Amino acid sequence: MNVEFIGKAVEWTDAMKSFVEGKLERFSRLLKEAEEDQVEVVVTLSTSRAKHKDYAGESRPTVFRVDLDIYLKTSGGGVIHAWEEDVDVFSALDKVLDEVERQLIKLKQRRLEQRRIGHKIKEELIGSITAPSREVERPTIIEEELVIEKPMSEEDAVFELQESGVFFLPFVDAKTGELKIAYRKRSGSFGIINTRCKGA
Repeated sequence: MNVEFIGKAVEWTDAMKSFVEGKLERFSRLLKEAEEDQVEVVVTLSTSRAKHKDYAGESRPTVFRVDLDIYLKTSGGGVIHAWEEDVDVFSALDKVLDEVERQLIKLKQRRLEQRRIGHKIKEELIGSITAPSREVERPTIIEEELVIEKPMSEEDAVFELQESGVFFLPFVDAKTGELKIAYRKRSGSFGIINTRCKGA
């Protein structure tokens, strides 16, 4: 696991780096169980002044923002991203690492489910090959209804795509009412296709 620390107008201390590296060490087990052994981690630390109405003028405290990105390099790839803010830098680091751990647990469960389905399909294929075949049947086409729950923004659609792990997600754009499709690219980034059709 390669870890890169980036500071924007703030310096990383050895204590902060050790804190992050210690927590990331715990994630190695989750990544191995999800069959992810080629991983790059980028942790970005930046600061800003609090924008809350409770603080006036110079009395507003400094807020630390931590962005953590984990780039998964193996087949399937993808990026795990989380960010948190707090007036205490260690609290912000702790929160963002907890969020990443939650996402890694979901990734592990999703990968285990995919492997289970893969094994089941493989067994069925082997069974169909070894079983005597009388007639070759044409595959049946099953029509499925597309259910789009509610209009959403492009950002929400991409977030939903990341969370669900699917490769594409049709949605109705909340601003325009048009049917769009968010999709996952091989590079790990995301794209939006505008069908120019009005959603139902």
